[in-house]
Amino acid sequence: MSDGVRFLNRFSSFKIVLLYAIMGTTYILTSDYFLKQLFSNSELLSKHQTEKGLAFIFTTSVLLYFLIKRNNTVISSYYLEIIGLKKLSNEQLIRSKEEYMFLFNHSPLPTWLFDMDTLEILMVNEAACAIYGYTEEEYTTMTLRDIRPSEDIPLLEQRISELTDHDRNVLPSVMRHRKKNGDIIYVKVKSSSVYLDSKKVKLASAFDVTTEMEHQKQLLEINAKLSAASEIANLGYWTFNLVSLEIQWSKEVYDIFEVDAQKFIPTLDSITAHLHVDDQFEFDENLFDGFEDHIVRESERRIITCTGKTKWLLERQYLTKDANGVPIKLEGIVLDITKRKVNEQEVWESNERFKILAKATMEAVMDWDVKNKTVIWGDGFKTLFGYDHHQNQNFWAQNIHPEDKRKVLGDLLKAIKDQTVDYFNAEFRFLKADAKEVYVRHNGIFIRDEAGKVTRAIGAMIDLTETLERIERIELQDKILKEIAYTQSHVIRAPLANLLGFLKLYKDNKRDGLFDDEYIDYITHSAEKLDSIIHEIVNKSTRNGKS
Repeated sequence: MSDGVRFLNRFSSFKIVLLYAIMGTTYILTSDYFLKQLFSNSELLSKHQTEKGLAFIFTTSVLLYFLIKRNNTVISSYYLEIIGLKKLSNEQLIRSKEEYMFLFNHSPLPTWLFDMDTLEILMVNEAACAIYGYTEEEYTTMTLRDIRPSEDIPLLEQRISELTDHDRNVLPSVMRHRKKNGDIIYVKVKSSSVYLDSKKVKLASAFDVTTEMEHQKQLLEINAKLSAASEIANLGYWTFNLVSLEIQWSKEVYDIFEVDAQKFIPTLDSITAHLHVDDQFEFDENLFDGFEDHIVRESERRIITCTGKTKWLLERQYLTKDANGVPIKLEGIVLDITKRKVNEQEVWESNERFKILAKATMEAVMDWDVKNKTVIWGDGFKTLFGYDHHQNQNFWAQNIHPEDKRKVLGDLLKAIKDQTVDYFNAEFRFLKADAKEVYVRHNGIFIRDEAGKVTRAIGAMIDLTETLERIERIELQDKILKEIAYTQSHVIRAPLANLLGFLKLYKDNKRDGLFDDEYIDYITHSAEKLDSIIHEIVNKSTRNGKS
């Protein structure tokens, strides 16, 4: 506060009047007392009292003049100061308001001024218009409810009601906003209390965290899928802190070992106790051996569960080291591969039986594992067709005669798709290793799973070429015999008829007592001729049969 203002405060009008009254009263009373003591003459006393009054009036007038003049100067100065300060304040206010509006409009964050009671949007910045798609005019007819999904409005109203009167507030968690085109975005909102035309309102700015939320959502989905996959695949995860010696298991590891997660504490000793006796020494000796930087080590071992089951486990382990190369953590995954190991053993035993069977037969035997896309070829393919045992799974189909391939493969595919069919038989031409054609018979059997899908097919092929050639020779001989019988039947019938006729004449003549040697000669001649014809037929059939 200035000196003039302080003076004005000290010598206000009331104070001046009061001071004047006190000084005047004191002067009058005191001067009258002394005059009475000095002058006894009343006429003389009255004269001096008049002079005293005039002197008082003159003195006080002068004093009042200077006081009023000084006061007016101070007041003028004060008012000029007030006017200057007010003008400066107005300029600063205008400048501050302009700066505020500039910052408000040019903020990269969407920003709104809204009424706390009605949620009516009072003012928006350029970012709110550009990002949300509404014009400034449209915003003036809207409330905060209009930029929220309808299902989120109750939550909005609840959160608004929870805002305090503090200058700054952060609305809890993440909100959803709706753009004009219907797109939903995730935002974090900061708010503060401000005054607009002497009315207290809320200023709110929104920070878009949609990308962050989508990444978080994707991460959660991935983690959920990984968790589900681990549970479905019975894949367990474990870590071994080499500093604290603490071992942590996922739920799946406890399930694999068939132990209670609430009671069983995984340690090196407790884990070793569950290992198969033949694998315990290897586990102890090779715990940290064989590791290289950034290399995953894989191993298989057996365990004995609490229920006495023997399980095969596949482990993949990764060793983490500190900056000095000192191992600090061992982590890995464990998978129950018992079923696979049992299947492998069954396949091995089956393959051994197949090899024995393939050696014991001259047929070309094949074993097709449809699931694993592998085929085992028997020794018969070498013996009968000249092929070795190391052919690919398409080898059989590739060597079917081109004219027979479409029908054979079509029938095979049809039989595979028909879940009621367990056998496949076909006869076709097959190309040997030397490109010679042979006629074969293929007999096969399908093995299907519970769903009826073929998982395995076992077949055998035999070369029918020699058999067919024999059949052709027999058919040719039969044809020749038929031709001989047809051509010679009338030749045989003539002497046979003569013979029968002469025999009848002979019988008749003999009954009548007549006998002629000439009849005997005719009969003998006919019989000899018939015998000659029969021999000729036999000779022809023999010659043709040998040809």
